[in-house]
Amino acid sequence: MPNPDGAKASTAAQIAAIVAFHGLAIVLGSAIFLALLATGLFGGWSILFYRALAILALSLPLLALLMGWIATRLPSRLAVTPRDAVGASVVAASMLVAFFIVGPVTVDRSISVFMLSRFELSADGMSEKQARDAFVDTYVDGWRQIERRIQEQEASGNLERGPNGWRLTPQGRAFMGQARTLSRLFGGDPRFVNR
Repeated sequence: MPNPDGAKASTAAQIAAIVAFHGLAIVLGSAIFLALLATGLFGGWSILFYRALAILALSLPLLALLMGWIATRLPSRLAVTPRDAVGASVVAASMLVAFFIVGPVTVDRSISVFMLSRFELSADGMSEKQARDAFVDTYVDGWRQIERRIQEQEASGNLERGPNGWRLTPQGRAFMGQARTLSRLFGGDPRFVNR
């Protein structure tokens, strides 16, 4: 006679194994990604986001191979297969992309983070005018962030140099259409997308 309690315990163990396997993929994927990032691979690329995407593209097959190897070493009763290795690797890479965009890329590009860094350096505090002056003098003029953004958008294919200066490419126009849709959908500030 079949033992339903044994089947439940087996299913619970398999679910726990899959969850742990995905967690391991995230840990190992992060380690592979950070190790490749530390090598300076694609260091000639000035746009941090694109450099990270290229490194993640290299990390994914390495992680899938490693997780596939691990899957073949696990007890068969856990029902973790090499196919699960691919799924766990894709989940890990997706989480790394999300984390990288929300974390390091935001810090690298955020005006708010820059402003907080100025307040951190000011023991006596800053007035709104002092904060504005620090932003213009340091961020805009000293660090040439407008020039950086123009160069990045040209490298991305969204801007091109014309006879009267920079202008949007067809890709740039399509991007702005998508940006307006996302802004409308999620309640973003309409001023940033000309709506």
